[in-house]
Amino acid sequence: MFWVTNIKNILTTICFLAVLIGNPATASIRYVPDDYATIQAAVNACNDFDTIVISPGRYIGPGNRNISFNGKAITVRSTYPTNSQIISETIIDCEGKGRGFVFYMGEKADSTLSGLTITNGYGLLGGAIYCYNNSSPSINNCVIKTNSAVFGGAIASTNSKSHPNITNCTITANSALVGGGGIYCNGGSPTIKNCIITGNSAPDGGAIYSHNAGNPLIANCTIAANTAAGSAAGIYCYKSSDLAINNSILWGNNAPLASEVRVSSLGAPTSIRISYCDIQNPEKNVICDSDCSISWGLGNIDNDPHFVNLSYLSESKIVTSGDYHLLDDSPCIDAGDPDFIAEPSETDIDGNPRILGQKIDIGADEFVSPLIVLVKVTPRTLNLRSSGEWISCSIILPEDYSIGDVQTDTVCLNEKIRPAWYRTDEAENKLLIKLDRFDTQQLLKDLEGLVPLTVTGKLVDGTKFAGSDTITVITKEK
Repeated sequence: MFWVTNIKNILTTICFLAVLIGNPATASIRYVPDDYATIQAAVNACNDFDTIVISPGRYIGPGNRNISFNGKAITVRSTYPTNSQIISETIIDCEGKGRGFVFYMGEKADSTLSGLTITNGYGLLGGAIYCYNNSSPSINNCVIKTNSAVFGGAIASTNSKSHPNITNCTITANSALVGGGGIYCNGGSPTIKNCIITGNSAPDGGAIYSHNAGNPLIANCTIAANTAAGSAAGIYCYKSSDLAINNSILWGNNAPLASEVRVSSLGAPTSIRISYCDIQNPEKNVICDSDCSISWGLGNIDNDPHFVNLSYLSESKIVTSGDYHLLDDSPCIDAGDPDFIAEPSETDIDGNPRILGQKIDIGADEFVSPLIVLVKVTPRTLNLRSSGEWISCSIILPEDYSIGDVQTDTVCLNEKIRPAWYRTDEAENKLLIKLDRFDTQQLLKDLEGLVPLTVTGKLVDGTKFAGSDTITVITKEK
């Protein structure tokens, strides 16, 4: 009897310890680089439900690329994963020697990657992130840029049971040698929501390439200014890929054939469903093979979405970053699915509530009226033929806001001219900027008399601001 009782006690202790180890209440927070020199070293030390917090900085070398979660239900994140400035400063730089992260040990949605910038990655599949072998992590609030691969310049997902959730990510300027400059899906059913996918390139599927898939979902996304040398700069879908595209913008993508969407069979009929989307010139830019089908649902439009600023490919073949927020006259505002119900805590790309108006907006951005700021431009009278070096401007925020929270690299005059110099005056809660006089005069060269000038920008929490001033523009003759 003593032996049986003792065995029971041992088993009870083992069970208690197993529960204790797997209990979120006992989870640890591990810091990189304070506690661990590399991200992989921190992952190796983790138990399920632990969190790794990565301080701002540039992370390179072995242990900071080709990082595996080892099947653990952990979170790897920046110090503030919804703050755009922190995200931009927390960089996984793969230096072209591998990808950032690989998920291959059956990770589920509680394996989370959040609030990081992943760049300069390279792989056969997935330049920045590769999910396969029944792995379905959560990837959110990440900036994934300038990575490359044969398939999936930014992200690749293969295997029928790999279903990554890609949410609130900016995927830009990535490239693939074959397909999927942004995202490549072969099998599985990834969910791509509230993402901006721009400036990516591939022979086919400049933004997204999907085939042999289950039921992928693209929802509340903005897919713009991607390129393809062959077809479908936006989305290329073929061979039994039952894809749903909801509440998304496909605009300004460029390919010789089917710039926005191509649906092809290549041996197996393919069907997709599209509803509440803004697609540029679908009669020309959406092509469906005869043995395939597109189910056009309700609410689709073909109207210029009125982005703040489109990206473009410069003469030196560099993709300039655009601003894909909606202007206040955008037809996409309140034009989404009237029956859409946001998931708890679901936000747009900036972290704003997913529904702010009467209905959800189409695309990744939920339009927010900008914070009004006081703007004063000098000189008050601008002679377009006069010489000089600078146009000066002061920006004053309302009392409840700190001028130190302005993201200075977002400040722009008339959506065209960036400051050449700035200084923050904390005492007066004022930002002082100088604009190149020649550039400003060129901007105004066809105007005369009273001319309004508008300064826009963002705070670190994503809040947009705007303010206007009026100056007099004259020519030398007058």
